[in-house]
Amino acid sequence: MKFFRSNSQIFSLVGITFLVMIVFSTMTPVYWTSLNLHNILIQSAAVVIGSVGMTFVITSGGIDLSLGSIMNLAVVIGLTMYGVRVAAEGDTGWGIYPIVIGVAVLLGAINGVLISRLRVHPLLITLATLNIYRGIATHITEAGDRRAGGAIEWLARDEIAGIGLPVFLAVVMVVIGELILRRTTFGRHVIAMGGSKRSAVENNINVSRIQVIVYSIAGLCAGLAALVIAGRIGTMQTSLGLNFEFTVITAVIVGGTSLLGGRGTVIGSAVGAVLLAVIDNGLNLANASIYIYDVVRGLVLVLAVVVDVVVTRRSRAAIERKLARRKQSVLA
Repeated sequence: MKFFRSNSQIFSLVGITFLVMIVFSTMTPVYWTSLNLHNILIQSAAVVIGSVGMTFVITSGGIDLSLGSIMNLAVVIGLTMYGVRVAAEGDTGWGIYPIVIGVAVLLGAINGVLISRLRVHPLLITLATLNIYRGIATHITEAGDRRAGGAIEWLARDEIAGIGLPVFLAVVMVVIGELILRRTTFGRHVIAMGGSKRSAVENNINVSRIQVIVYSIAGLCAGLAALVIAGRIGTMQTSLGLNFEFTVITAVIVGGTSLLGGRGTVIGSAVGAVLLAVIDNGLNLANASIYIYDVVRGLVLVLAVVVDVVVTRRSRAAIERKLARRKQSVLA
C-alpha cells in the first residue's frame, strides 16, 4: 500500500494517458494498431531521454532553456568534423556518437559552470546560451540543412524484436536516472539542494559541483536525443531542437516534478513525455489543425503547473501542522 500511495501521481498520470488513448481511438480505427502504438513509442523516445536530464535540473532548483540549442550545435559540430557540408553528400562513421555526446556534455557543463560561478539565475544563463549555441550552429551551417547519413542512422532506425532502438535507449536512461535520483547520495543531494539551497550549503553539500553535474547530465541526454532525431530524419535541419526544451519541461512538470525544485521523479517525467506523444499522435490521426498542437500543449502545461502549486502548498501545510503538533507535545 505504501508503494501505491508514494507513486499515486504516476499511476494517475498513466490512467489519464490510457483515457486519452481511448478517446482518440473512437475518432480513428487505426489507433490501436501495433504500427501506430510503435510510432507513439518512437515519437516519444527523444523527449523521454531529454526529460531524464531536465528532471535532474529542475529537481535541483534550476531550469535549462538551452537544451534544443545544445542538440543543434552538437550535431552540427559532429557532422562538420566528418566533413559533411551544406547540400553535399557525405556519410558519418561511428565516431559521430562520442563526438556529439562529448560536445553536448561540454556545452551542458559550461551552463553549470556559468551558473555556479556567476551566481546568476539559471533562467538568464540558459536563455543566453540558447541564443549563443544556436547562433554558432547557424553560422557554421550558413542556415542550410546537411545530410545526416551513415552510422548516425543506426541508433534511430535499427530494431530489436520489432522494437526501435530509441525505445530501448529511453527505457535504459529512465531506469538509470531513477536509480541515481532515488538510490544514491548524489540524488539525495540534488533533491536537498532543490528543497533549500541554503540548507544544502549548511549541511556541507557542494552546491557548485552538483550544478555542474546536473547540467552536464542534461547535456548528455540532449546529445542522445539529438542523435535519435537527426538519425531518424536523415538530415541535420536548422530547426533541429527548436522549442524542444519547452516540450521536455512540459513533460517533466506534467510528470510530477516540482517547478520549484526539491521534488522530482524520472519515471513520472517519462510518462508525461509519452502522454504528450499520445496527444500529438491522436491529433495527427484526427486531422486536427497543426496550430492546435501548441494550444493543447499549453493547456496541459497550465493544468500541470496548477496541480504542482496545489500539491506543494498542501505538502508544506502538512509539514507545518506536523511540526506544530510535535512542538505542542514537547511543551506539554
